Amino acid sequence: MTTLDDLDARLSSMSPEELALLEEELRAKLWAKRWGRWKPYPWQVAPERIETLGWWLQLGGRGTGKTDGCARYMVAHVNGPPCDPRLKGGHRMAIIAPTQGDAVEACVNGPSGLKGHDPRVILRTTAGGTFARWPSGAEAKLFGAHTPDDVERLRAGGNRCLVWMEEVAAQRRLGEAITHSEMGLRIGPNPHYIASTTPKPRTELIALKARPDVHVTQGRTRDAVHLPAEQRAKLIAKYAGTRTEAQELDGVLLEDIEGALWSRSLFDTTRVGAAPPLSRVVVAMDPAATSGDESDEMGIIVAGLGAAPLPDLNGTPRQHGYLLDDFSGRMPPVEAARRAIAAYHQHQADAIVAEVNNGGEWISTTIRMIDPTVPVRTVHASRGKLTRAEPVAAVFEQRAAHVVGSLPDFEEQCVTWVPGDDSPDRLDAGVWALTDLMLAPAGNLAAVA
Repeated sequence: MTTLDDLDARLSSMSPEELALLEEELRAKLWAKRWGRWKPYPWQVAPERIETLGWWLQLGGRGTGKTDGCARYMVAHVNGPPCDPRLKGGHRMAIIAPTQGDAVEACVNGPSGLKGHDPRVILRTTAGGTFARWPSGAEAKLFGAHTPDDVERLRAGGNRCLVWMEEVAAQRRLGEAITHSEMGLRIGPNPHYIASTTPKPRTELIALKARPDVHVTQGRTRDAVHLPAEQRAKLIAKYAGTRTEAQELDGVLLEDIEGALWSRSLFDTTRVGAAPPLSRVVVAMDPAATSGDESDEMGIIVAGLGAAPLPDLNGTPRQHGYLLDDFSGRMPPVEAARRAIAAYHQHQADAIVAEVNNGGEWISTTIRMIDPTVPVRTVHASRGKLTRAEPVAAVFEQRAAHVVGSLPDFEEQCVTWVPGDDSPDRLDAGVWALTDLMLAPAGNLAAVA
């Protein structure tokens, strides 16, 4: 009988090369053992064939195994016929997540990631980027889709045979990520996408779902039997009958919401690719009442006013407003002040406009402590949120306000907010910005020295 001491002695006597071969052999056996045990949900089963540049899109509620299904697909792809026999391992793929860190944590190292399906996968970071690699030499390069730098990396990301888009609806620069990754999908006879996401009403996601070459499967949290039954029951009971249940638990892609002041089609109709010369630019801040991981977001939106009058919907010349950028997020107050100051300098703004009703009295003091050269105007909400938001929505209806490019998180808040609900911070900041530029003094703005 072999004891642990015997085994330890045997391993100690092996050369590094012999240990590497043994490790590879054990990983291969573990992969073969795990591979046959997987029992997929119906929505984790991919279509038999995905068209060239087409998609398999998994929409699912929380805990439905969307990442698990895509990871399994990629491992099967690697172990299938080579897309290009000239390449070592036959495959060069890409994984695009909201951030590169998300790609590492969820798609590779996580319990539902590549390593969970194939222990032979090794994560390596080199001068050329971060890669998931197989013993055969096949590889998947990891990308994020959050910052302009992420997009530039995708632009030069190389050619691929398969792209996995993880949490599509959470990718801030989704449209650019799709454009640049599609340009590189040209290895092999059938390059295509797989994607996984809890749905959100993003313009790009709605357009994807409507395409004939996009195969959609949908899973519901209530049907995810691998989740603890008590947890499923509590989530369903808590959100029953709400939009949250439909989107976050049933995986339904909501589009326009009845009663919302904005619609997706309104944003698309008024959207512009670039702003004209501007006469004024402001950075608007709507603070969270508290800070920390569970707090609301700090709304920080940049907007400008066109220098020359342009026709509105009725042909009447007027100055138009442009929403330029979104710096919002969950962050401590000092970081929010620094980010607003950075936005002010980046966009050569005229002032920072900050709401002080909801615990925001700290804003002007903190900004002046960090950079006393930045002008700050504080605003007090003497009217209700609906009363403040309606005139701004009307300016969009009149085709005199525009989003420049895409501000997906801001737009999502606008098209899903129904008067009577608590209004989210990005929306509030955008309303304050356009009110200051286009509607003051009706906006009850008060300058503070």
